[in-house]
Order: sequence, then C-alpha cells, then structure tokens
Amino acid sequence: MLGSGSAGNATLLANGDARVLIDAGLSYREVARRLALVDTEPAAIDAIMITHAHGDHTRGARLLARRHAVPVYSTAVVRREWGVGELPDWRELAPHRPLELCGLRFLPFTVPHDATQTVAFRIETPAGAVGFATDVGAVTAELIERFEDCRLLVIESNHADELLRMSPYDAATRARIAGDAGHLSNEALAAYIRGGLGPEVRCIVLMHLSRVNNVPEIAEQTCRDALAARGRTDVRVVVTRQDRVAPTVDLAAWPPPGEHDLAPVVAPADEPREASLFDDA
Repeated sequence: MLGSGSAGNATLLANGDARVLIDAGLSYREVARRLALVDTEPAAIDAIMITHAHGDHTRGARLLARRHAVPVYSTAVVRREWGVGELPDWRELAPHRPLELCGLRFLPFTVPHDATQTVAFRIETPAGAVGFATDVGAVTAELIERFEDCRLLVIESNHADELLRMSPYDAATRARIAGDAGHLSNEALAAYIRGGLGPEVRCIVLMHLSRVNNVPEIAEQTCRDALAARGRTDVRVVVTRQDRVAPTVDLAAWPPPGEHDLAPVVAPADEPREASLFDDA
C-alpha cells in the first residue's frame, strides 16, 4: 500500500511489467512521490481501479489519468457519485462481471459502506488469489465466499470498539462508523478470522486504520490473537499507515497453493517481482 487511512488510500498491484493502481486517494503529487519510492513512474501505470467515490479514494485519480492517459475503471454508479465529469478514458466496471486486465482477473462485488456503491475485489493472479476490501462496514456471506481460497487478504481494520466508544467524535459519527454501512472494526475482523478465514491465506494486510479510534499495535495484536485462536500463527500480518508506504508483499515468494511451509512475505530487492502488492521502500 502506498498509503491507507482517512486522508488517502492507494495500492499498487504489479504483475510482470504491468502496474495497476487500486484507488488514488492521495494527491497526484503525493502519489507520484510514493510511486518513486517503489521505483515506479506515474506514466508506467496501466490502469486505475476505483472502489468508491469518497475523496480519500479518488483525490489524485483525475489528474493522474489526464496527465498520463491512464484508463480509469469504476462502476457507473460510482462515477455518477464521484461527479468527475470528463475523463480521457473511463471504462465501466460492473459488479459480478469479471475483468481481464494486465494478466490479472478482477471480480468486483458490492460490499456495505456509506457510499452510494462500494466494491471489493477478488483478484486472480498467476501466484494465487488476492482479496481486497479496503472500506467495508460488515463481513458479508459473499465476501467470505469470494475470499475463501485467497492467499493474500487486504482488508479494513479501522477502529477498536472501545476506542470508538470513547472517541471525541459526536454520537452520530460514532454510530455511522460502527454501523453495518460504516467501517470494519478490529473486533469484527477478528471474528471473521476466527470463523471464516480460508486455509490458503498466507498474509493479511490491515487497511484504513483510524488515527483517532485505533492504534496500530492494538489492531495487529487483535488480528494475531484471532489467528492464534484459528491455529494460524504462520500467517504474516502487515499493518499499513497513512504517512508511509508499507512493505512489498510478493505472492510469488510463497510455495504454490496447497503447500504451507512458511515462506518470506517481503521479496528480496534483487529478485524479479511477479504478482506483488507494492507497499514500502
């Protein structure tokens, strides 16, 4: 992840020489700066996928698309809510309609959140499947099914229930965040891990942590405790931050699906990267 939180979200997915951004919620300048940290030029981006219309997921997308002729993919509902006007190359995503792009297969599906429409993705790569749900108010039966055999989960862990309860936010905002159309708590994610985590998962990336209602160490420990209860202490946990790029997660560094010997998650810098999520430098 180039960065994740209420001030901006952007994730770079790489497959061979192809580069796809999922959301571009940082400013164009900041997206470009963080791309440079992972040796990527903005002009090298092949596509931008937009999950929903909130500004922390769209802020830099229009300028990036216009300046570098990058196609932007979103649902028609998301584009209307975004109100972006003309884009040089807009292409429609449709929930439950697979999209083949850059050697990857994206399956968007809707999840509950307080936007008009929000999509998560199941992404099939040559090295296994990725489940991506950055803003999601509740874990649905469809999400559990779509992510069941994913090797990598990139998923929200927004707040700790007790910290939100004591938050300086007003009652209406706290209720919105905690509701089924709000944001996923550490505890809700832990419940999913204990009850619905698939056997192929090798790494969980925690996204969209609140800087007011969460603490990275609490989010990580809550996730690790749930993994231990599931008997999955082999799973790597990566915590994203708003102000920095997170470590690169390289699916190709792991044994093939079905083999569970512990393997490194962070790719050595001198090895080629295939089907990777570019996070830190």
